[in-house]
Amino acid sequence: MIVIETLPGDLPARGDIQPTALRTWAAREGLEARCAREGDRLLVESSGSPGCFGGWDIVFPVEGGRHYRIGLDYATQAMDSVLDGMPVFVFWTDDADERVDYDYLLVHEPDAPAGRAERVFRCPDSATRAVVRVGVRWTATGRAEFSAPATELVEAPPRRVHRIAVAAERPEDPQNVADNVRQYCRLARDAAELKPDLVLMPEIILQLGLPSPAYEHAIRIPGPETDAFAEVAAGHDMMIAFSTMEADGDLYYNTMVLFGPDGAIVGTYRKTHLAIMEGWEGTTPGDDLPVIDTPIGKVACTICKDSSILDSSRVPAMRGAEIMLLSIMGDHRAVQWEWAPGTYSPDRWKVIMRARAIENHMWVVVARNNREGSCIVSPSGDILAWNDGRQRIIVADCDISEELRTFRGSTFRDSTWAERRPNLYR
Repeated sequence: MIVIETLPGDLPARGDIQPTALRTWAAREGLEARCAREGDRLLVESSGSPGCFGGWDIVFPVEGGRHYRIGLDYATQAMDSVLDGMPVFVFWTDDADERVDYDYLLVHEPDAPAGRAERVFRCPDSATRAVVRVGVRWTATGRAEFSAPATELVEAPPRRVHRIAVAAERPEDPQNVADNVRQYCRLARDAAELKPDLVLMPEIILQLGLPSPAYEHAIRIPGPETDAFAEVAAGHDMMIAFSTMEADGDLYYNTMVLFGPDGAIVGTYRKTHLAIMEGWEGTTPGDDLPVIDTPIGKVACTICKDSSILDSSRVPAMRGAEIMLLSIMGDHRAVQWEWAPGTYSPDRWKVIMRARAIENHMWVVVARNNREGSCIVSPSGDILAWNDGRQRIIVADCDISEELRTFRGSTFRDSTWAERRPNLYR
């Protein structure tokens, strides 16, 4: 990056902090953009080269270790992809103007060519300046307009530590759905002794051990079966989630039910990617990948075969999911192909679950029907709790606000999403 021109920092202060410098820049000579200023608006236009990469820096004084809210308005024209063609960063530098760290101010591609980018950041300890860098890049056409950024000192956001439990066991000779309701309510109550905020249980637990096909034992949601779990949730001030076969009219779904700590059903998810025999046996797939607001954060759900499909996790992550719940019997990829096809491989299983957590930067909570493989994985890919098949219940204290940074500085999530090029994936 080269600085082309430094101007007085006379932009109006839209927040608590007055800019100290304003300058134009380019990635290198020959890639300069056309920069202009109209009052407190900063304009950037492509030079006509597909490699054009340049724009404006707005420099603010900051204190290491403090938190700042930084935001600006933008509008674009003639860009195929706003995320691709309009870089919006915060570079943290020291007194020598050397980069200490960096963050993305714009992470997700907006639905419209105009909007606002605003986030709260922690200033790195050794930084003394925040450089808000905006411009255009990699486009022969296109124009972007930016307001003067607003930079405000704010309180540090509180840590969000919540205890999550996974409870799993096989049914004990059930004769009907009511038997399974009693057993898994007991399991949920046993998990409640560990004081979790959320307990996840496995797939179609109310139909396990009953004659196939499972849909013949499907339940209505809500109904007396879900009421039993609602009572447990409310009685212990905790959330409960599990998968069950659901009957809706003449259709049957494999549905995850999520109860709030007051016992109310705060969300449901119908499995969107069916194992081949589910469809042949008459189950219907769902048609949505919802993100559910809960007391512990934004939660998404997947069930068994969903875990094999990248988009089942990626789409909710792009919609803001912080925690992914997975109730699952097994994964066709977690087998020891070299030794005995069809047998379970813990190593392959861990790779799958850790990859889902890392690539989407979200918590992955897994409840497997036969216990082994149930786990709780952090956004950094660390396994905080693992069931080797001998435990009924595992538990971990999870900081939902965790932001692990890459060796280059930005968070895992930002590096994953902000560098995407959606216009290439259609």
